[in-house]
Amino acid sequence: MFKRNKSILCLLIAILMMVSASTSAMAASPHETRYNNTVLASSVASISENGLLTVDNQFLGIRGKTTKGEITTYIDKRILGLFWTRVDIGQPNNQWRDVVYDYIYNGTHTFQLSSHGTYRITVTYVISGSGGEADTITQTITKTY
Repeated sequence: MFKRNKSILCLLIAILMMVSASTSAMAASPHETRYNNTVLASSVASISENGLLTVDNQFLGIRGKTTKGEITTYIDKRILGLFWTRVDIGQPNNQWRDVVYDYIYNGTHTFQLSSHGTYRITVTYVISGSGGEADTITQTITKTY
């Protein structure tokens, strides 16, 4: 009887150790980033058959905590298969810069591409608020036209 109880106890301890190890590994997962003022930031880009590039940006902050969002979007084109060069979109510094004083944002930018190639769209979100240091989130999307 003692041997059986000892085996059960060892099995329970082993299960407990595995559960606690996996729980701490999940908490330290690099894929689950915690932000001070942001719940999510997301960018999606598409290019139509006619070369119209559309970039949809959105962020969701925390009501009562997030006070400002600065979203900077720019386009690069791959040259000679090796280098990236900034596309002239007719805006200051060839980038769109959106500033909102709210905890939620949804915005779209469009640009007519003049030639075929590989394009890289970079979006940087800087989300400020009372939750602590501003969150800086950068997303990069590559599309071919």
